[in-house]
Amino acid sequence: MTALILIMTLLLGRVLFFHIPSLLYKQEKSSLLRKVSIIIPARNEEGNLPVLLGSLQAYHGKVKEIIVVDDHSTDQTVKLARSYGVRVVKLEDLPVGWFGKSFGCWNGALCATGELFLFLDADTIISENGLENMLSAYKGKGEVLSIHPYHNIKEKYESLSSFFHLVVMGSLGAFHILQKWLPVRGAFGPCLLIHREDYFQYGGHQAIQGELMENMAFGFQVQKHGGKVRCYSGLGAIEMRMYPEGFVSLCNGWSKSFATGASKTSIWYLMLVCVWLGGLMTFLTSYQTLPLEIYLTGYVLIAVHLKRTLAIVGNFGWGTALLFPFHLLFFFILFGYSCVQTFFKRNVTWKGRKIDL
Repeated sequence: MTALILIMTLLLGRVLFFHIPSLLYKQEKSSLLRKVSIIIPARNEEGNLPVLLGSLQAYHGKVKEIIVVDDHSTDQTVKLARSYGVRVVKLEDLPVGWFGKSFGCWNGALCATGELFLFLDADTIISENGLENMLSAYKGKGEVLSIHPYHNIKEKYESLSSFFHLVVMGSLGAFHILQKWLPVRGAFGPCLLIHREDYFQYGGHQAIQGELMENMAFGFQVQKHGGKVRCYSGLGAIEMRMYPEGFVSLCNGWSKSFATGASKTSIWYLMLVCVWLGGLMTFLTSYQTLPLEIYLTGYVLIAVHLKRTLAIVGNFGWGTALLFPFHLLFFFILFGYSCVQTFFKRNVTWKGRKIDL
């Protein structure tokens, strides 16, 4: 029975993460650059913003504009943004019913003048020729390009994000074996490319103003109006350092909305992901029911699959793959904590702002 669970778990992992396309080696399409308005919602991002704006320096004068939307920052966010010569839009008080990021994106879009909107989280970094590679993958009106930034890990604790990335990707149904025929269920949040006309036709972030998981809700909104969401790994175009402030920041960041995201996920994809995770855990706890050589073979096969998949997600090393039981356990613990915050405490705190759920 345990051997069968191992085989099914390996097969399901392969099905869920069958093909993750990246943006490496895309043909440049720089003629579209001048049509792009880059919109960056920011709240207390003095640590991240200089890195992103520094990576965009080569695009000054090539893109239509770069807009930083300040959401009542209490640090040096505004001063730093202006020092890089970008346009700064300061938000009014957050209206009742809105969440901060959606309000920032919406107001940035209202002020933007380009034909294409590129929404970027402040903790992302554009790779060399990254915008050109994004634009070469963009097929035009009627679709949204949704990109999961490549996770550039610099500290060991950051590798604890591994299963969170995989669960997000699996739950969206972005990269499974039938991805050419079945639509994605949502979108990634850190990087979205969309035509101006499409954005306002779909209702923009105003239509999903009260959704904490604005990326999931926006993807559904696009599909509701007949649009298409196409997903990529950011390898070759955009990367990120997730929670460089430390381990506590990582825990707070992932727990902030992960349980909420799970509740918004397609029940079918969520079930597949849960079965996969359950299969991993069942295998790990059933070591006494298999001969040692079979158990070790299964363990290595799982680690190899994880390493292969995570290599497109970020610079996760063999240590992450081989020590996957510890990463899996961390995921379950933090997901449980996120459930408590979401469904019992009914609030979280992020960037100095209390968010009621």
